This record gives sequence, structure tokens and C-alpha cells, in this order.
Amino acid sequence: MTPDRSPAADGIQTPDADAADSSPRRSRKAAAQQRSRGRTARLSYEAWVDGALALLAREGVAAVKIPALCRELGVTKGSFYWHFDDVDQLMAAMADRWSARQSEIIRALGAIESIPVEQRIANMAANLIDQGTWATEATFREWARSDEKVAATVRAMDQQIFETVQKAMLDLGFDAEQARLRAGAMVYLGIGFIHGRGSLPTPTSDEAQAIIGLLTIPMRN
Repeated sequence: MTPDRSPAADGIQTPDADAADSSPRRSRKAAAQQRSRGRTARLSYEAWVDGALALLAREGVAAVKIPALCRELGVTKGSFYWHFDDVDQLMAAMADRWSARQSEIIRALGAIESIPVEQRIANMAANLIDQGTWATEATFREWARSDEKVAATVRAMDQQIFETVQKAMLDLGFDAEQARLRAGAMVYLGIGFIHGRGSLPTPTSDEAQAIIGLLTIPMRN
């Protein structure tokens, strides 16, 4: 008699093996975390988002790719997948971070009780010519043309800015209609500054304040 042979020896899979093969695959993020368990991730979540935003501002949305980011930050793909499932998740985090930063700027500009209205106007002028602000914002506005979530973020930001400027105009003594018109003109002025940087002269701080001053001078009867 020949000795008994197990099903596995004949290449036959047992039910347990079948169950193991049919188990769901873990995401790359989960796999990266499993491999790195007990070790410290090489790069923080915030560092990845900030690095991606810097790359976005410098080279545009098409440049935000995992290999490019890894080269930029000097890390491996495993470090990326520790925090994100894919580049779309990173892009969503970038949009959220940018929106939060813009909201902080707007809140600072609109600190009604702590900042005199004249200082609020001066801060708006300074913000218009800040290179770090306009470079990223210009890229985000271009990104918004192809991404509805980013577009919604830009629309909400523009509305916040308009309301902040309108309140400043009301505090300067303009009536509701004049405050609305002047706030709209100032917001469009800011967007024009952002998109005209490559072909038009960049205003100095004094020039920006002088331009905004034209919109804050009361009309004479």
C-alpha cells in the first residue's frame, strides 16, 4: 500500500487556504503602516501636505505626483502611503489646508473689535502684494477650473473676503449700496492682481495702498 498523501501534497487547496486567498487585500496605506509598525514615520502628515502645496505653487497642479513629491522631500513611497491611500486623498488634504489658511487670513483682516478700520484696509493692501499669498492662490484658482471641490472652496473664500471688505466699507461710513459696489470692485481688483502678475507691473506696497485708497474715499456731493 502506498502511504496516505495529504491534499496539499497533490497541489489540492484546502478550504482554509481558499479562505485565505479570498480575504480582502489591504490598502497600500494599511500595508505601509503594517510594515512600519513600531517605527516612526519618516515624514509627518503636515510635512507631506505642506510640501505638496509648495510644489503646487511652484509648478502647478499637474506636478503633484507621488514620485515627484518623494524626490522633492527625499523620502520613499512607503512614507507617502503611511498617511494617504492615493494622490487624490493628498489633494483633498491640500485643498482643506489652503482653505483653513485663507480663513485665518480673512478672520485676521476682519477682526472688527481689535483692528481699526484703516488698519484693516492697510492689511488688505499688504496681502495683495504678498508673493506667498498670490502664487499659491493663482494656482488654486486654475485648479478650481477642473475640480469642483476646489472650486467650491474658492467660491466660499471669495464670499468671505467680499463680506469682510463690505463690512469695512460700512464702518468707513458708506451706505449699503456704495459699500457693496466698492467691496465688489476691491475683490475683483485683488483677483486681477493675482492673474496679472506675469504680464503687468507688480505694485509696491505704497501703490497698492494708494489704489485701495481710491475706493475708500467718500464721494463728494
